[in-house]
Amino acid sequence: MNVTKLSYKSFGVTLMLATSCVAQAANYPDRPITMIIPYNAGGGTDVLARALQPALEKSLGQTIVVSNMPGGGGILGFTKAANSKSDGYTVTIPNNVIFANQGMGNATYKYSDFDYLGNIITEDYLVAVRADGPWQTWKEFEADMKANPNKIKFGFSGYGGSTHVASEILAAKVNYKVKQIPYDGSSKAVLAAMGGHVDALTLNMGDLASGLKSGKLRLLATMGNERLENYPDVPTLKELGYDISLSNWRGIVAPVGVSDEVKQAWNKAIKAAASDPKFIEMITNQGSVLDYQPSGDALNTRMKETALSFIETAQKLKK
Repeated sequence: MNVTKLSYKSFGVTLMLATSCVAQAANYPDRPITMIIPYNAGGGTDVLARALQPALEKSLGQTIVVSNMPGGGGILGFTKAANSKSDGYTVTIPNNVIFANQGMGNATYKYSDFDYLGNIITEDYLVAVRADGPWQTWKEFEADMKANPNKIKFGFSGYGGSTHVASEILAAKVNYKVKQIPYDGSSKAVLAAMGGHVDALTLNMGDLASGLKSGKLRLLATMGNERLENYPDVPTLKELGYDISLSNWRGIVAPVGVSDEVKQAWNKAIKAAASDPKFIEMITNQGSVLDYQPSGDALNTRMKETALSFIETAQKLKK
């Protein structure tokens, strides 16, 4: 008899907990949300987060606390996010870097450790140089690299990160040798170039925008399929005769396992943010491409295909 009573009691506790979880999910969000940015302030990811923040807060009805957590080329922050509770109160903004880190074996997390809540923008990988450097065109730059192996210094964000992988892919395709120098975040890489510590950068438009606008950096080429609308004179590497097409996505993810209610709330919020005129203006001005895609099978398939491609490339680089 006591066993029966205990059984009913245990069932009641379980039912209460389940009901409580459903209620919490239905009321999501009922407290501030932390958005981990695994880089220093001022980089492309940080700028994107702060541009999104007002519209996301308006839609979700809660404060978004942007928390910069640099270290290890993004690994520290992404690890923190991946290991957080799957309750929707911790999110982050990744990109191809999580795929590259997995392929290089630099991180404990995998791309499958995240739920993809929505994509927001797509950016091509770009090559920029110091504006006061001797190179006016890609052809001049390429000729110098091939004539003087390991003379030119390339900067990028994080060893084993997506821009590192992109820079190595480019070097292999074009067949040149340079000094590849990682920095802990894109903002530090940009400062190094503007300060004359490196000659060139492999980054995305969001990372390069401030340096280009200041006139201290010059774009030489894009790895995208088409020329940039704001920089129509900058050629694609395909135009220049190289079979290369690389772009980066930036979206919002949470630790895997969030509820459908959480996903629905973020779908609504991300769509609202992507439709916000001020945000669209910012994206347009910096040359990024608005590429909203909600969570679901289509986005998951896209992420899986991109992940497998980057992981395979990164694995080859570490051999």
